[in-house]
Amino acid sequence: MVSLILTTDERIRAVEAIIDYEFVDKTHLEKALAAAGATKDPEGNKPGAALGDAQLKIVIIMDGLRSGHSIGHMAKRRDTLATNPKLTQIGDQLGLKPYIRPNPAQGFVPDSLVATTVQAIIGAVFLDSNKDFRRTSLLIVHMGILEQ
Repeated sequence: MVSLILTTDERIRAVEAIIDYEFVDKTHLEKALAAAGATKDPEGNKPGAALGDAQLKIVIIMDGLRSGHSIGHMAKRRDTLATNPKLTQIGDQLGLKPYIRPNPAQGFVPDSLVATTVQAIIGAVFLDSNKDFRRTSLLIVHMGILEQ
């Protein structure tokens, strides 16, 4: 059982273990785990989520190209795998919710924040790995979003 009060270091270590990636710059993950309004940064993890969403879609399309799928098939997979409900499901399966810092005004972690956090973690790994597309792809597979 996860304690309700975790330090930032405890959150980071726990999520690093879950995603099987150790951050060089821990602030990338710290930002990915914080909702808008949870810290002094008013946008929270939204910028990282935008980057992670773009990376996720690229990885899905690249996987389709490698497999020889049609553009229609790739678009359908993208529209299935990169949705908020799917990413929320992935975040729940990974057990990320206890490590996410919600907006204090909400006081809980809504499903939409779980999805945003999954995207932000992908973006954080992309940045931390010096924009290593292969490492980001491995993360997406490890998280269970895409099968290899």
